[in-house]
Amino acid sequence: MPATIYVPSPLENLPNDTDVVGHDKPVVRPHIREHDDSQLRTIDGLIRHRASLYPHDHVVSYPSSGINYVDYTLQQLDVFAWRVAKYYEPELPIRTSSSQKPTVVAMLGPSNLEYLITMLALNKLGHTALLLSTRIPQISVESLVNATGATAIIADGRFVDLADNVSKTIPTLQSLRIAGRETFEYPIEAHGDTQLDGHLDPEVETENIAWIIHSSGSTGLPKPIYQTQKSCLPNYAIHMDMKSFITLPLFHNHGICNMFRAIHSRKAIHLYNADLPLTQDHLVNIMREHKFEIFYGVPYALKLLCETEEGIKLLQDLKVVMYGGSACPDDLGNLLVDNGVNLVGHYGATEVGQLMTSFRPEGDKAWNYVRESDKISPFLKWVPRGTNLYECCVTDGWPAKVQSNQPDNSYATKDLFEPHPTIPRAWKYIARMDDTIVLVNGEKFNPVAMEGSIRSNKNVKEAVVFGAGRPYLGVLIVPSEIWAGKPEADILEAVWPIVELCNQSADSFARISKSMVKLLPWDCEYPRTDKGSVIRQACYKNFKETIDEAYDSADVQGGDLKELDLPDLQSFLRELLVQTLSLEDAPADDVDFFTLGLDSLQAIQMRSEVLKTVKLGNNKLGQNVVFEHPSIEQLSQFLLGLRLGQDSVKAGPIEQEMGQLLEKYGKFTEQEPSTTSNILQVITGATGSLGAHVVAKLATDPSIGKIYCLVRASDDDQALYRVKESMLQRKVYHNLPLEARRKIVALPSDLSDPHLGLLSETYTSVTTNLRSVIHCAWSVNFNMQLSSFEKGNIAGVKHLIDLCQAAGPTASMNFCSSVSTCSRATVVPVPEAAPPFEWAQGMGYAQSKSVSENLCAKAAEAGVTTRVLRVGQIVADTRHGIWNAQEGVPMMMQTAVTIGALPKLKETPSWLPVDVVAEAVVDISLSDSGSVFTNIANPKTFDWTQHLLPALRNAGLTFDELEPKEWVQRLRASNPDPTANPPIKLVDFFASKYDKDEFTPSKAFATKKACELSPALANAGVLDQDFVNKFVSYFLSTSWKTK
Repeated sequence: MPATIYVPSPLENLPNDTDVVGHDKPVVRPHIREHDDSQLRTIDGLIRHRASLYPHDHVVSYPSSGINYVDYTLQQLDVFAWRVAKYYEPELPIRTSSSQKPTVVAMLGPSNLEYLITMLALNKLGHTALLLSTRIPQISVESLVNATGATAIIADGRFVDLADNVSKTIPTLQSLRIAGRETFEYPIEAHGDTQLDGHLDPEVETENIAWIIHSSGSTGLPKPIYQTQKSCLPNYAIHMDMKSFITLPLFHNHGICNMFRAIHSRKAIHLYNADLPLTQDHLVNIMREHKFEIFYGVPYALKLLCETEEGIKLLQDLKVVMYGGSACPDDLGNLLVDNGVNLVGHYGATEVGQLMTSFRPEGDKAWNYVRESDKISPFLKWVPRGTNLYECCVTDGWPAKVQSNQPDNSYATKDLFEPHPTIPRAWKYIARMDDTIVLVNGEKFNPVAMEGSIRSNKNVKEAVVFGAGRPYLGVLIVPSEIWAGKPEADILEAVWPIVELCNQSADSFARISKSMVKLLPWDCEYPRTDKGSVIRQACYKNFKETIDEAYDSADVQGGDLKELDLPDLQSFLRELLVQTLSLEDAPADDVDFFTLGLDSLQAIQMRSEVLKTVKLGNNKLGQNVVFEHPSIEQLSQFLLGLRLGQDSVKAGPIEQEMGQLLEKYGKFTEQEPSTTSNILQVITGATGSLGAHVVAKLATDPSIGKIYCLVRASDDDQALYRVKESMLQRKVYHNLPLEARRKIVALPSDLSDPHLGLLSETYTSVTTNLRSVIHCAWSVNFNMQLSSFEKGNIAGVKHLIDLCQAAGPTASMNFCSSVSTCSRATVVPVPEAAPPFEWAQGMGYAQSKSVSENLCAKAAEAGVTTRVLRVGQIVADTRHGIWNAQEGVPMMMQTAVTIGALPKLKETPSWLPVDVVAEAVVDISLSDSGSVFTNIANPKTFDWTQHLLPALRNAGLTFDELEPKEWVQRLRASNPDPTANPPIKLVDFFASKYDKDEFTPSKAFATKKACELSPALANAGVLDQDFVNKFVSYFLSTSWKTK
């Protein structure tokens, strides 16, 4: 552990007794409560002390759900922490002596009540809590774990995957789950002694580390920052003595300090629900219901509040409104201050603590200028970084500074400020010097290391990566002087190898294509510091036209285009594929790109390179061309046909390709049936929603002895973890009795392998005990063509049928298909029978399922019991309303909050909750029906516009009702950032269905056979308000962000 210890800063720049900090506001100054705290040595001691003196004082509030706050007393915090400490004690035992170093335990999860109680419990056990941001990647978590010597990590269910992956990388790290509320939140019958460390020396304990927070890691790996028990206690004693509301998380220093200042002062603090998006409605409703005195939050929260008169009034009523985390826009702050809001900013960094605030005298409206106090002034150095711009540097000696990054041991914050023209020592925050690049798909990339590598090349003077808000990255390169007067093509060839080398170590989304290397004149002027460092944002501004042109030209053919024949096209595409995927050798021409791991961004890059190189005869190249022709053979033929204006080189009709696949995989040889005990169930897709519910229902069936879940995983442990995590996510694991849980066995598998990727002895064991296979797994990618589904999906169906055939006639194959195989059916209602190929929807997903349905029919003819369960629209479960927000229907409904509109569809959907579908799948799969085709669709339908839209409105959504064509247009014109506006990702898909004036009515499906075999399906209900309320509430609390 390093020698530097963080002493948390007290609230700097608080006004003295003569200061007035707002119009008609009472004097605000820090308070130190008069308690006899001289004997306190630890944070747990503070909690126990306050709880013993004021057991029933309300100190913190957190919602039970939504914004329904529950008040908690000091006694409850203390007892809850004791209960959780006892819960963890077997795994994280308390030290036997103060001579032993505290155990460092990492925490990873949302800032909720469970998180707070776990923090207190670890402190009660005498351990050190490493508080990890939920936004940092695995490599940063691993770095912090290694740097701090953490030996355990406690993770919320949403982050268990990450925690377990870290523990696999660091074998000494124990991975634990965070204690749920049921562990601690129940009535207190008696408040006894909750001290667990009475045998430890308090004078030693007070010097130990209580919390480890960390820097942001915006310019590299985050650094740990240590807070001792001794340094925390006096800091928490200095507070605003006000009832507060905070939206900042507990793993940030500002959140921690304000939480414990509330405990110290016994002035209650309300924590924002970590499961809710930050919305205007939530904020207004909370502040209307509870009379706060001070608000702590980010400027975005203030922006939401000031959009309504009531929001401004609620802020006016507060004594102090304090913002932090980022700069507050001038227009927003001016609006609030002009309306009498006492707006105060604060500035600091984890590496140096809080430095300045904008507390100010009456009449001073410069709310956006933080002020140096006499205490901090000697330790600040302002370094010129441009016209009237200065970087804030903190010099050695400032108590809260724990990091140095300059030769003189000062810390350069890389934050740029502008001085006030007339007020001395007043500074306005302008920007960061090293902003991280965020791509349009939400991927984040810090380019510093890549730029440094490129810059180190002798041919390069400067390199600046760009791409914020764009689909992929590019780089501006200033060549070295040695290239003065040389052709641009020669310079590009000289610098490309170093860019290519950097690509090899970069994430796939961060790789830069050759066409996106933009060369600047060797002697051009570009913004830089007096030390020669480029000023990123200013550089982007100066070269905006060059950057815009780089992306604009990506869709335009021009330059030295080559007229390539078929062999040359294939050779070009081989080289391009090797370059794009960093392969050692080119694959065979018929290998599907996506089986090689090609992702969407790489497909875009390949398309760009084709446009830059290949003459296409003035024809446009579709955005999805690589998805639509996903092999060297297919893409080369398509490109040649495009240039020649011919269709002769194109593949035959899709139905012909489907028939060829059926012929290829539809051969079944007779095998000697083995004796089977019929107690073993095999299921695929258990990591998906339907599969998880099916596993839960099978586990409670007394006739099932074991459930083998075939999962894509590296080993047995990861396979079992993935299944458990999926079931926990759907809330179907926690209610299973221990006996049922023990039935679940997860095996790493590969369905493209004839033996499913199983060991020989495992495969044999399965065949001797198999009752049935339920096949739920399938690749869900609506851009991929049929051929991309062959290896991992169609072949997988064949191999699972082979497994059943090897097991004998009593083993059945139950294939969960999709109604998309019959989207173009010419018979209504769609029969429960094998479909003609031409009925399939025109996308690879549906076509591959259609091939597989017919494959099952072929197997049935050969004597294998096969059942096709053609599943309709699966929706949320009936109990919790859990639904995958990335699916098409939730994405469509999400536009109610992202663009404020929903389409008035002329559709009568047939929805089935996932738990009802799962019950129907189990009913049919375990029946003795023999081979059969069934349509698992709800026989009862509803009207989208007349029934669903009013129900969504009654559930709390506000939106316009638009004609489908108008709705598509509004969506297309909306925010292109898929992080803020996820439905924009499906705008082309929606347009293909709804950007027209005439619509095909919804298809009805015959369900007679399915209903006869499944009482659950026969008795399924139709849409009701309670069900809609559940899934809307789930979406609003997890993934839907308001405009």
